[in-house]
Amino acid sequence: MPAVTSPPPQLFFSNDIATMDEWAKRTGIPLTTAEALGTNYARARRWLLSIRTSLVQEHGWRDVTPLDSRLLFDIECPTPYRSSRGLPRSPNMRLQIPINASSFFSRERRVQWEMVFHSALFPGLRHTVPAVADLLHLLQCLLTGMVVLIKEEQVPGEGVYRTIRGLPPVEWVTSHEAALVDIFGPSHYRQLFRAASDTRVAFKLERA
Repeated sequence: MPAVTSPPPQLFFSNDIATMDEWAKRTGIPLTTAEALGTNYARARRWLLSIRTSLVQEHGWRDVTPLDSRLLFDIECPTPYRSSRGLPRSPNMRLQIPINASSFFSRERRVQWEMVFHSALFPGLRHTVPAVADLLHLLQCLLTGMVVLIKEEQVPGEGVYRTIRGLPPVEWVTSHEAALVDIFGPSHYRQLFRAASDTRVAFKLERA
């Protein structure tokens, strides 16, 4: 088999409804109304705020003030990436989460969310800071297809293949069952568990 070379997976944000609808068909979890999405997102606020608390109290993040009334929280921390002389290689990492799910779909704010999800924050911290991983996975459950992990692999003689992951690992879904059932209800949770358990559903392979 030819050797495969690939960079690490990258996070990609898209508020394209057609993309989310495609993931809804893959997972068997219907893309519901904006009102229903908003209801589930509202139920997740306590969990989202606990993630903010963990980052502030345990990992040195701080609140950005004043807080925009459209945001649930807005926090930042110095980048961990330093030059050989100890100088920061990039601006502070910043994490903004809206108070309403509908904000993710605002055309005027698309660039704002791309700056959050396409930054060094998630690639740099999701494997080492559980709260960052929890945030990614929770959003993947709430708004499947909006935030995906994309891994590109160069296969000699064949070209580039792209593996797209739209759901969290099933182990994460299982270990957070109680909280997810509180948000989604038991029926939706069971479908989420089945979809995350099936790699043919949770992952999508395509030619780049």
